[in-house]
Amino acid sequence: MKTIKTTTIILGIILITIISFIGIYTQKANQMKDNVKEYTYAMDLKGERNIKLSASTETKEIIKDSEGNIVEEATEEEIEQKGYKKEQIAKNGQDILTPENYKKSKEIIEKRLKKLGVENYIVSVNEENGEILVKIPEDNRTDTIISNLNTTGKLEIIDTETKEVLINNEDIKTSSVMYNNTQNGTAVYLEIAFNKEGKQKLEEISKTYVKVENTNNTEDNSIAENTTEESAENTTGDPNAENQTNEASKEEVKKQITMKIDDTEIMTTSFDKPITTGKIQLSVGTIATDNKKLQEYISQASEISTILYSGNLPIKYDISKNEYILSSIEKKDITKIIISVTIVAVIGIIALILKYKANGLLVGISYVGLVAIYMLLIRYANIAISIESIFGIISILVLNYIFIQILLSNIEKVKEEKVENKVNKAISKTYSKFFIRIIPICIMTVVFCFIKWIPISSFGMIAFWGLLLIAIYNLAITRTLLKIQLEEK
Repeated sequence: MKTIKTTTIILGIILITIISFIGIYTQKANQMKDNVKEYTYAMDLKGERNIKLSASTETKEIIKDSEGNIVEEATEEEIEQKGYKKEQIAKNGQDILTPENYKKSKEIIEKRLKKLGVENYIVSVNEENGEILVKIPEDNRTDTIISNLNTTGKLEIIDTETKEVLINNEDIKTSSVMYNNTQNGTAVYLEIAFNKEGKQKLEEISKTYVKVENTNNTEDNSIAENTTEESAENTTGDPNAENQTNEASKEEVKKQITMKIDDTEIMTTSFDKPITTGKIQLSVGTIATDNKKLQEYISQASEISTILYSGNLPIKYDISKNEYILSSIEKKDITKIIISVTIVAVIGIIALILKYKANGLLVGISYVGLVAIYMLLIRYANIAISIESIFGIISILVLNYIFIQILLSNIEKVKEEKVENKVNKAISKTYSKFFIRIIPICIMTVVFCFIKWIPISSFGMIAFWGLLLIAIYNLAITRTLLKIQLEEK
C-alpha cells in the first residue's frame, strides 16, 4: 500500500507537469492545437500598440445673416438676394468640447477595454485638447479592439415616419450575446435589457407600434362591391376570385419604429404584441451552420454589445496615430532566463537528494509538481506576465525551496524524538517558522495587488497566488508523501 500510494501521487505530479509544460493537443482542421490556455503577457514583453484618438475635425456648413445670426434654411437664391454668408464650423461644436466630456470619453473607452477582455492597458487624456492616448498589448485581437475604441455607440429607436427619438442610450441597462440551437443551425442574438424608465417606454412603444388591420371606408367598400360584381361576371367559375377580391378590400397598415446605431439603420419593424419584460432580442446574421460563421456572428454581436454597454461617446473621435512598439526584451532573452532558473532548480534538488536521500527525492518531485501547478494557475488567473512578475515567479520558487529545506531539516530533528506523527510535528514547526518570518512579504504582496500600475500589480498577484500555493500544496502533497514514507509500515 505504501508503494501504491506513493506511485499514484508521483504519477499525478508527472501528469500535471506534462500538461503544464507540454500541453494537451487535439487535432482540429488538420492541425494539432494545444487546449491549455496561453500565457498573458504584459506590454513590456509582448510589444504594445500605441493609439492616439483626436477629437474629430469634421466640419459642417452653416448660413449666417448680415448680423451674424444663424439661418436654419435658405435656398441659393435667398442667400444671394439677402446677402447671407456660408461658414464652416466644427461638427463637434465648441459646446461639447469640454474637459468633462474628455474625461467621460476616457472612462467609456476604459469600460470598452474591460468588456473586451483587455487586462493590461493604459489610457490617458489631455484635458486641454481632448486627445486620448491608449496603450494595449499586441495580439491577434488588437485591430478588432482598436476598431471599437472610437465608435460613438449612439443607439436610437425612432418613429419611422416622424423621426421622433423614442429610446436612446440612457434607457439601456445591459446588453449581452445569446444563441439558440435549432435543427438548421445556431442563431445568434443580441439582447438589450432596459432600465426602469426604458422598460416603461418599450412597453408603451410595443403597444403603439403594432400591425393594424385597416378596412376601407364605405365609399371604398361600395367601389369594391361593384368591382367584385363586374369581376364575377367576367370570371368563368373561378372559386378563388371572390375571396381574392374580398381580401383586396382589407390591407395591413404598419406603424413602425426604426433602430439606429451611430445613425446607421439596423432594422425597421413593428410589434406583434406588447413587450413587458424590458428586453428585446435582435438577430445577428443568419442561421450559422458551421463554426466559422458562428464565431463571426458572435464576434459581431459582442462588439455591438460592448459599445452599447459602455455608453456612447459624447465626442466623435478619429484615430490619428496607430503604431506598434516592439518589445525591448526578445524571446531568446526569456529563454535564457528560463534555462538558467531550471539549471539552478535542478542543482538545488540534486543537493537535497544527496543530503536527505529518499526524503530529498520525494520533496524534489513534489517541488516540480508545485512549479507545474503554479504555471497553470498563472495562466488561468489571467495574470499578465511582465519583467517584474518574472522576478516574482523566481522569488516564489526560491521561497518554496527554503520552505522544503526547513521542512526536511525539521524532519531530521524529530526523527530522534520518541513522538508519534513526526511529520505533522515537523510540518507544524516549519509553517510557524517560515510564515512568521515572511509576514512583511505577505503584507507587501497584498498591498501591491491593489496598486493600479500594471508592473507592480502583476508582481503582487504573482506573489500572492504563489504564497497561497506554497501553504496549501505543501500541506496536501509534500506532507502526504513524507508521511507515507516515514510513518506507514
